[in-house]
Amino acid sequence: MEKNLILKKTAVCFVLAFFALGFSSAGGTKEKDMANIKSEKESGSVEMNVAQYARILNVMAKVRRGEKVCVASFGGSITTGYNSEPKEENSWSSIVGRWWKKKGAEYGSDVRFMNEGVSGTDSAWGTARADVHLFKNNVDFVHLEFAMNDQWLEKQVRNRSYEGLIRQIMNGSDRAIMALFVNERNGVQSSQQGEQQPICEHYGIPFVSWKDCEKKEKGSSLDWNLYFDGEESIHPNNAGHAEIGKFIVERLDEIWNLLPEDDTSLPAVDRNLPPPITDTGYEYVEFLASSDVEPESNTGWNKGSPVHPEWVSHGGARSGWSTMSEGAEMIFRVHGTSVNVLYSESDSFRNAQAWVENDDGSPAKKITIPCMNPIRQGYLGWGSRELVSCDEERDFVVHVICPKARATEQKKECNICGLLVTHLSPN
Repeated sequence: MEKNLILKKTAVCFVLAFFALGFSSAGGTKEKDMANIKSEKESGSVEMNVAQYARILNVMAKVRRGEKVCVASFGGSITTGYNSEPKEENSWSSIVGRWWKKKGAEYGSDVRFMNEGVSGTDSAWGTARADVHLFKNNVDFVHLEFAMNDQWLEKQVRNRSYEGLIRQIMNGSDRAIMALFVNERNGVQSSQQGEQQPICEHYGIPFVSWKDCEKKEKGSSLDWNLYFDGEESIHPNNAGHAEIGKFIVERLDEIWNLLPEDDTSLPAVDRNLPPPITDTGYEYVEFLASSDVEPESNTGWNKGSPVHPEWVSHGGARSGWSTMSEGAEMIFRVHGTSVNVLYSESDSFRNAQAWVENDDGSPAKKITIPCMNPIRQGYLGWGSRELVSCDEERDFVVHVICPKARATEQKKECNICGLLVTHLSPN
């Protein structure tokens, strides 16, 4: 995956924009490295690389000037540090956070590092969380991790939501992103890197691939069993988190060393984004919970749905509706380009159903909202199901019901956290 641009720094595994940047162990001045970038830019081959360097370098320059900076890690349970003990010290987010705090202390900058991971969330949920968990905290830099959970997001949604989240973060702002691709333990070490990498390249976003970095560093001696405990195949142990954190810190150090000595030489940030690969729907979203919208009709659903403790600790936790009454139905009227049902999942729930009315009055296809997940034993997960999608803004009539259940499910509740409605432009 490595191409073209070779900068003389420590060996790394990452891709920046349309090219993966590899570094040799040879020395070299910052001025020469920046000159190399300028030369490549003038040849027209790495324009997007320079654009993304501009975002990251300008954030780092704020730290060096002693200004206030906010950095966040944003993802699922691997971002929260699940299975690292104690996660406040040994998660990859904590390791990376210490790097940022150390730089802040060195230059008298008030660096705030926030772990904005919420277990079980995917990038569709990320688009719903970004406003409260990122933008209202005036974040400058985002470490983005959804390569694990997006594997289980619907195929027709996951690339659109991942790209939409990136566009939310970057469009019209100076915010910088560094993506992280984590992977499973077994087989081919599955993740969403294969689909997310081209999106990152399209927007000039540097990323760290845990799998690629390990393979490059260790070759045939690589043993993934060192980084996971017992039967665990998703969540790394302390050693795994240490490796992930190490590779990210190396990447940050290399970019920091490219800072020009004079801030007047910093490249300007281009706030305009290229046209989307998919669409812009998930760039502009509404998260409609029970505090935001009343159903047009409601025959048995109650306000309130399960809320993960991690949501509470981050603030902005909102709940939806729940019921155990068979046949209970809610009807909503919303306007947008697509509609998702957001829900929580556990082995203690039962499935709901939802659909959007057809314009011609014909029976609409009912879509299962899989709140019952036998894997989620004793803890909550999160999910999203897209009910409808189109290319223009229109009205949708959305139905949500608690269907008839088996005897073993009679005392289990249905729930939805809310509706996620996408738009063509800011609503």
